[in-house]
Amino acid sequence: MRALVTGASRGIGRAVALRLGREAAEVAVHYRSHAEEARAVVEEVTHLGGSAFSVRADLARPDDVGRLADDLAARWDRLDALVHNAGEYPRVAFRDLTPAEFAACFQVHVFAAAELTRRLLPLLEAARPGRVVFVSSVLAFSGSRHGAHYAAAKAAVVGLARSLARELAPAVTVNAVAPGSIDTAILAGDTPALRAERERVIPLRRIGTPEEVAEVVAFLNSPRSSYMTGTTLHVNGGLRPD
Repeated sequence: MRALVTGASRGIGRAVALRLGREAAEVAVHYRSHAEEARAVVEEVTHLGGSAFSVRADLARPDDVGRLADDLAARWDRLDALVHNAGEYPRVAFRDLTPAEFAACFQVHVFAAAELTRRLLPLLEAARPGRVVFVSSVLAFSGSRHGAHYAAAKAAVVGLARSLARELAPAVTVNAVAPGSIDTAILAGDTPALRAERERVIPLRRIGTPEEVAEVVAFLNSPRSSYMTGTTLHVNGGLRPD
């Protein structure tokens, strides 16, 4: 398997890269600014029996998106798995949210992902089936206080995945994963009280791990999900069942 995982230097992306590495995948570990962490992921994937290399691109810059696609096309003749994970969750009250901030969020989560998929489509079709997985969020379904732009972008990701699933079949399957509260840098600023409140409202009474999300992503990138496309799998401990 040849796979590109965006935002793979930390968090969910890192866990996905390592999980695919355990299946002897060749993984392109994308990062924007955490070069040392990306190199560490490459080493870990290799240690697990796969192979990997790191690729830098700022997905906020359309030229970087194109360069990333061109570099992979020059290196590979097929792409089995494309995992769109890169992105940030900037908290801003809606009344203070600028058009530029709104657009920047959509650029990384939606526009860059769509363009990268479009540019890599020949490689995905060559894999037959190529598999695309978008990492959305529970906030796409519940909304976000002080994160309207993020929740809207993640909802757009779900719509994009469903649309591409219809258009790219049968050569490419397209699905989404919607994590809930996961133990990543996004929650690093939680106070003990806020952490306890998060856990209280989750039926399973705990925060999820990146590895638990990675298991679902790996499933969607495997033959075990061969009759699934256009779906969104929720990984949220019961926080939101649909």
